[in-house]
Amino acid sequence: MEVQVAETGPCSRSLTIKVPPPLVDEHLDEVYKSAQKQVQIKGFRPGKVPRAIIEKRFGESILAEAKEQLLNRYLGEACRTNEIQPVGNVEIDEFEQLTVKRGTELEFVARLDVRPTIELGDVTGIEVEAFETEATDEDIENALKQIAHEKRKMQPADDAAIDGDFLKANLKFFDEKGGTVREREGAQLQTRRPINGCEEEAYTKAVLGLKAGGTGEIAITYPDNFEVEAVRGQTGKVEVAVQEINRVTPAPIDDELAKGLDFETLDALKQDLGERIAAEKTRAGKQRQEEQCIEHLLEKHPVELPPSMVEQQKQAALGSLEQRIRESGDAGLTEEQIKAQLENAGGDASQEAEKRVRMFFLIDAVARKQELSVTQEDAMAEIQLIADANNATPAQVREHLEENNRLGELELALLERKVRDFLRANANAVDKKGS
Repeated sequence: MEVQVAETGPCSRSLTIKVPPPLVDEHLDEVYKSAQKQVQIKGFRPGKVPRAIIEKRFGESILAEAKEQLLNRYLGEACRTNEIQPVGNVEIDEFEQLTVKRGTELEFVARLDVRPTIELGDVTGIEVEAFETEATDEDIENALKQIAHEKRKMQPADDAAIDGDFLKANLKFFDEKGGTVREREGAQLQTRRPINGCEEEAYTKAVLGLKAGGTGEIAITYPDNFEVEAVRGQTGKVEVAVQEINRVTPAPIDDELAKGLDFETLDALKQDLGERIAAEKTRAGKQRQEEQCIEHLLEKHPVELPPSMVEQQKQAALGSLEQRIRESGDAGLTEEQIKAQLENAGGDASQEAEKRVRMFFLIDAVARKQELSVTQEDAMAEIQLIADANNATPAQVREHLEENNRLGELELALLERKVRDFLRANANAVDKKGS
């Protein structure tokens, strides 16, 4: 076999491969022998069908299979011999026109991308921002207020109406001369939503401060949809006679609130909130530090990228976007509009794809340098966690991952987690002032 390697880009290679006739013939003989063992034709014993008959009936499909096998076999051998590590897609020039014939040399050109060379610097001591790990009294108090707000109730209020209150009132509408136009009993009002036709400022000024039994007057311009057609578009006034005031009130922050959440006392609830807040602060803080480490690597290592891998990532992102658009149920979008949205998103998708591919190779480089790897025990532990979270067995989870070709994806995620943990654990945490 003869191989010529040409560099067509920083991460791209072109391989011209020539497979001599004897090797082609040898492979064809192997393929036909295999076919003879499998083909069954009436009148011939199994394995005894003459090759000429097999060539006549199945020659085209056998040669197509032989071509695929020859290309894969000798491309793999050429890469191993020349220490080439292909990544992404491999393209064979004029694949459809390539033919395999007995006694004839097979020559083909393969275009592929290779792993970039990364000169990785020191990945320890990266400066990251320190974070708090303890819940403050203010944190706990804010959490209690949020819980109390979620447990709020509508209750009658004996004092004057304040912003946000709901009023039950009788309304009396008058025309410009003071004549009664219409009366409405038991109307439900809200201090933030003016009566239709009343200016918001005047309405708010009139109702805020009213108590049950009190009245107020507001100027009104009768809207076009007012019930009494004769006064539409005219000015007048409306009298508001408050019957009762209702207020949305947060639940009291006390032991009863805690018991409603299955805690014996308010102190027990506070302790639980403190632990939860501290755990979330720690989780979020670690995540921020990991992101800062990754951003540092990206900034310090401008890596030449394999074009096919970037394109794969870009198309995957655009494919997901298209699926979301189509699943959103917006029947008003035409195919042209969907295509336009995808074209508009192309630039951002390209940038994100480049970042993801760079991250992949940088994470891989750190893992190699620090001898980090994913063991079978790591994978099984993660599968067990997934099974527990989905009420399934580890065997079911593994089968699902294998069927969807996602075991490799799981291992990559675990490796990235190990690299992130390493970077964060060996980073230099400083406070906001950098001290």
